[in-house]
Amino acid sequence: MIDITIPKLGLTMESAKVVRWLLRSGDEVTEGAPVLVIETDKVTYEVPAPASGFLHPIAPEGKTCSVEETVGYIAKDQEEYERIAKQYPSPEGEGAETLAGEEPATVSPLSSPSGDRFKASPLARAMAAEHDLDLSSINGTGPGGRIVRADILAALEEKAKVAAKRIEELAEPGPGSRKDIHESIPIRGVRKIIFDNMFRSLSQSAQLTLHTEASAEALVALRDRLTRDGQKVSFNAILVKTAAMALRLHPKINASVGGDAIQVWKQIHIGLAMEANEALIVPVVRTPDRKTIRDIDREIADLVKKLRENRLSPDDLMNGTFTITNLGFADVDFFTPIIRPPESAILGTGRIVKKPVVKKDTLVLEARLALSLTFDHRIIDGAPAARFLKTIKDMIEDPVLMIG
Repeated sequence: MIDITIPKLGLTMESAKVVRWLLRSGDEVTEGAPVLVIETDKVTYEVPAPASGFLHPIAPEGKTCSVEETVGYIAKDQEEYERIAKQYPSPEGEGAETLAGEEPATVSPLSSPSGDRFKASPLARAMAAEHDLDLSSINGTGPGGRIVRADILAALEEKAKVAAKRIEELAEPGPGSRKDIHESIPIRGVRKIIFDNMFRSLSQSAQLTLHTEASAEALVALRDRLTRDGQKVSFNAILVKTAAMALRLHPKINASVGGDAIQVWKQIHIGLAMEANEALIVPVVRTPDRKTIRDIDREIADLVKKLRENRLSPDDLMNGTFTITNLGFADVDFFTPIIRPPESAILGTGRIVKKPVVKKDTLVLEARLALSLTFDHRIIDGAPAARFLKTIKDMIEDPVLMIG
């Protein structure tokens, strides 16, 4: 048999939560096919099957397991699967039934008040007694019509709905004044991380945003010159390179607060905000000040691919020193980006749009780019932040300045 273990996805990772088994005990799997979804404090990851065979999970959904901890097995054949299933019971945290929905071997026949006899698992019987449920009113969906844990949970959910409806009827508002919930979305997983980080960002820093606008004519021309074989370099790659070179000239922007000291970082690592499944993810491009624009573009493309395939590791997301967020795709110009803790600044870029501008007393149409810099005023004063933003503006308008 082959162990399924919690993989180490990053240098700092110590544990992960079992979110969901994608297959049931006894299902046949192919090597490399995803069998399990786990969640760290940074990413959600699909664990592939280490071999082909028959799956047998042993860790229940919701359990937090250590790195390299065994959470299931792959049996090479049915005979080995049956032996493993007997030796290692399926997850039953709190006495729940197996993942496959099968019942424990011991199933107790019960009597209803009318004298009829029916079957229910020990867990179902205990749950019914705890919640004062009449088992005779519950339809069993287990083998042979047995009442299982899922049936009890469904009955409890229905009971809660009836109670909620009754309360609603007793407190029925007047016509036109109702406020009904369309959807209730739990704050957990990646959304919980964003929830906490954004609150921490705004509550533990003094954020101020500066806005300016740059001519994007040279930026567009540079992108066209870097195009090879019809493959265009992304504007994001050029902007990452621009920000990195500007940070070289203004190193105190590349800083964080650590205790009672301002930590100015040697390395420049720029995060690029991306959207995935209605969540904000910020993969990090490492040392872009030492790379070509094409190298940066390939690295961004690889991060986007990993994001789409749910393969980002914690190492892809950690130790950023500055962040760029681009809302140009949504036709946004200026906005107020929020700093990503523990960084001290973030650059927001808008769309590139043709606008009428005056050049040498002549009105002309020109491609323009909106820029918004949010910085932590506790450690960066307004004048240095404005000079940094102007450096970015100047480099966008004349990319040759990046060479110096």
